[in-house]
Amino acid sequence: MESLFVGQHEHSLDAKGRIVLPASFRSAFEPSGFLIKHSEGCLALMTPDRFGEIAGRMSERSQSGGPHGRAAKRSFGAGAARVLPDKQGRIAVPEELRRFAGLQRECVVIGAIDEVEIWDAGRWHEMNAQGESLLAAPESGIEAAEQA
Repeated sequence: MESLFVGQHEHSLDAKGRIVLPASFRSAFEPSGFLIKHSEGCLALMTPDRFGEIAGRMSERSQSGGPHGRAAKRSFGAGAARVLPDKQGRIAVPEELRRFAGLQRECVVIGAIDEVEIWDAGRWHEMNAQGESLLAAPESGIEAAEQA
């Protein structure tokens, strides 16, 4: 795997809708990254390679999936934005994507192994509590993944 992203970092959106990427994540997004709408109401920041993999699968499905596949591909592309970190490591989060994820001011940037997620702080704390309870449960599936 090219880039592994781990950790949790609390950051604030500035008045221009920019957020600082943690220093440990920045080199993976030089010269750019792709910001997309993600599940559970957060945003995902992907390397160009990771975004290309997903876009390729979407294109393949759209060719054989009829109108539904094409609609999904269109929505995926329309909901994505190429972002370029500035010299301070900030990326501009487009207004539509901020609205989708409910990003106001306080945010949490997390490493989600193969991508970076950007969450509204309140929503993240709720989601993280669920995730931690799953990790604590013996039937969580972590053990199954470790045995595979």
